Amino acid sequence: MAKKTKEIEALDERISSFRKKNAKHVRKISAQEDEYSRAAAGFQISAELLAGVLVGAAIGYFLDGLFGTKPWLLVIFTIFGGAAGILNVYRSFKDETPHKRRN
Repeated sequence: MAKKTKEIEALDERISSFRKKNAKHVRKISAQEDEYSRAAAGFQISAELLAGVLVGAAIGYFLDGLFGTKPWLLVIFTIFGGAAGILNVYRSFKDETPHKRRN
């Protein structure tokens, strides 16, 4: 049992020295991952908004052709699509923000 304890302690020392040597590299990778996550969040926001507006405009254009009410339904559904896009962005990022607990 004493032999295993010495081996575990030696392994622990090797891991500690490896972490100390590579701490700067790990921090650099962490900062890059943070930048990528911000870029991904920005892309998600723009995609959600654009998709909402485009779907709303497509529905409005189709209904305008069907009922002959050009351009009113296109305008109305484009606005609704933009509102839906904003609501989707709000819903997707509401769950990701940390909640502050009140004591």
